[in-house]
Amino acid sequence: MLDPVSLFIYEDHVDQRTVRANTLVVTLGSFMDAGHSQAIVDRHLLDSLSGHQLGHFDMDQVLDYAGHRPVVTFDRDHLKDYEPPQITLHQLTDAAGNDFLLLQGPEPSLQWERMAASVAHLIEQFDVQQTVLLQGIPAPAPHTRPTVITQYASDPTLLEEEPVFGSFQMSATFGSALTVRLDEAGHDVRGLVAHVPHYLAEGDYAPAAIALLGELSKTASLDIPTSALEVAAAATLAGVTEQVEASDEVGEVVRQLEQNYDAFVEGRRRITAEAENLPSADEIGAEFEDFLKGLGGPDASAN
Repeated sequence: MLDPVSLFIYEDHVDQRTVRANTLVVTLGSFMDAGHSQAIVDRHLLDSLSGHQLGHFDMDQVLDYAGHRPVVTFDRDHLKDYEPPQITLHQLTDAAGNDFLLLQGPEPSLQWERMAASVAHLIEQFDVQQTVLLQGIPAPAPHTRPTVITQYASDPTLLEEEPVFGSFQMSATFGSALTVRLDEAGHDVRGLVAHVPHYLAEGDYAPAAIALLGELSKTASLDIPTSALEVAAAATLAGVTEQVEASDEVGEVVRQLEQNYDAFVEGRRRITAEAENLPSADEIGAEFEDFLKGLGGPDASAN
């Protein structure tokens, strides 16, 4: 592997010795950013919070430009406005004065191992205690219900709810590879995945970004206002509602999704309630000890 440390380039004004943050937020793209969830989160954090760019990664090393072609403008008789993609690291400050880091940009297509090692080096250098990955996926979810957030973690004890999915194989993204490598290096990682209505996955869906930021705030003890996004979310939902009401066929699809969603939520509620009524490990152990003691009693001897 080539040197991972040299892959990251600091901005000239940054004294890396002074950078400290408890949380690293990762919004690197993957094969799909449903509802443009990552892009909306990025814009909101960078536009609404104070902060500065710490540095960037050497894109010539990690990106396949032919597979992720940048945009350039042809203006009458000349080309202009070529903007090469960047993977950047920012230090931001939330509304309560807490610093955190944001790693954002397109998914790297080359040198995944070197890139993951470089991120791990930055985490260790800045004393980051947890890394949180944000993403949106298309799902059979109605826009009329709250956005579901599925969580995963390097250490399952970090999660408060039972997992939604079982075990299955899928094509890896850089985010999934990064999660595994950071876990192997002993770093805590959590993933937050927003379920975006599949019929709205191609456009901006602000409710998913709001849900991700709300869960991020709880997970990382951050204060991230979302009032500006709520205006955009209300406009999006109003427009979708108008379109749904204009089509009986679409309306029926949404009603079926609502029924499935409600059944799923009720099933999760029952599972949670049943789990809360289960005896603890100590209670089970005590009952088992009593059982063993009973085996040695007079009745047992008689048999």
